[in-house]
Amino acid sequence: MRRLHVAFALLSVAGAGCASPIVGGECAQGFTACGDVCVDLLLDDAHCGACGLSCGFAGMCQGGVCVGDGGAPLDMPLDGELPDGGLPDGALPDGALPDGALPDGALPDGGDPDGGAPDGGDPDGGVPDGGVPDGGDPDGGDPDGGVPDGAVPDGGPDAFICGCDVGQTCCGTDCTNTQVDPFNCGACGVECTGGLVCSLGACRPACVEPTTLCGGLCVNAEEDPDNCGGCGIRCASGLCSMGVCTAATPGHVVLIGHSYRTSRSGMNRLLGNAVFIPAGITIEVLAYEGDAVNAVIRGADAAIDQVAAERGRSWTKTTAATAADVPALLGAADVFLLYSQTRATDLALQTLGMDLEIALGTFVDRGGVVVVTDGGGTHSGTWQTLDEALLLSVTGRTDVSLATLSVVAPADTIANLVPLAYRGESETVRFTTTAGTVVVDHPMGPVVIHRIVTP
Repeated sequence: MRRLHVAFALLSVAGAGCASPIVGGECAQGFTACGDVCVDLLLDDAHCGACGLSCGFAGMCQGGVCVGDGGAPLDMPLDGELPDGGLPDGALPDGALPDGALPDGALPDGGDPDGGAPDGGDPDGGVPDGGVPDGGDPDGGDPDGGVPDGAVPDGGPDAFICGCDVGQTCCGTDCTNTQVDPFNCGACGVECTGGLVCSLGACRPACVEPTTLCGGLCVNAEEDPDNCGGCGIRCASGLCSMGVCTAATPGHVVLIGHSYRTSRSGMNRLLGNAVFIPAGITIEVLAYEGDAVNAVIRGADAAIDQVAAERGRSWTKTTAATAADVPALLGAADVFLLYSQTRATDLALQTLGMDLEIALGTFVDRGGVVVVTDGGGTHSGTWQTLDEALLLSVTGRTDVSLATLSVVAPADTIANLVPLAYRGESETVRFTTTAGTVVVDHPMGPVVIHRIVTP
């Protein structure tokens, strides 16, 4: 059938009266130029209905349409029958649109439907880019694109994969504290170099000894009660000494109106009880003799020995040769004892108080005990040293030797085992003051005063 059809086509051409249908550079009537040949688009199997539209081996061209052996039109050309598997010039596959065309209802780039606005604008009632309509966000809300603090760190929604806790920031895929991270200091990717450390979100010089870095701050772990001996170790007492938390111990100031040149056992217990206020079997006493006479020194030491024996305790005595030696020696002492300065002058006693003000104040603040005996001499009183050191406010003294005295605070530790009434021996004085707790009293004023200094 195929061969007969081709023969019929050749005869038709011959019947037209020419071997080449091109006449004068143009195809004869009824023929179309396809390349360098003239063809009949109504009958040519290779150019059926249009140049290059082949019916293939399974069809033939009749009336410009490819038909099968039974004469039925073919639905579409067979694969490979068109050049490069394409479509005839200008043809488009089903559903395709010409260049620049838009589907029904579509708009060109930047266009707006009726009532819309040009590119970048807003339709009636719209909101500019980044704007928030009335009622859009509650007070304190976030602008478009914002997030609550700590919710999504820089880096966009992908940062949620970190799952960071409050106070941490997602840098890449890791959670970090940008307040102290030297590789992400203050923000992701900010690295501290050149020996700097990250402290409070900024690159700063490293801590200088004896300080160390704790929580972004340089602290002295030897004395910082919030970082005592190491970062984060807090002292309940608020006291840190040499990197160890210490208990809060109150300090004591005791003024006794007896010189102890002469004494009795009941009176001795006042001085001994004061010296043994600190806990421990052996008490370290730093004594300042200065202008005290030997009889006063011996009498006072004997009173302490008596109470030590009664309590089964002991004491060691270190004597400061000069007032300048006292501050350095106080570090190892539990008690500072100032004997009644019989031969001193008022100026010497006042100067001694001013010189020792800082040292004795610090000593009492850390729980030390200061004991001063008074009586005898021609000066206004040894109490002046305490007054000038700001440890006890006194304005004067009066001799009340051999008078009967009363214990008015029997529960005070100073009064332990002291008779409720006893005679004050020679060189006994009372004081003019309203400071401290009166332990022993004379009808005209206190004789023994105890001030407790709480931390």
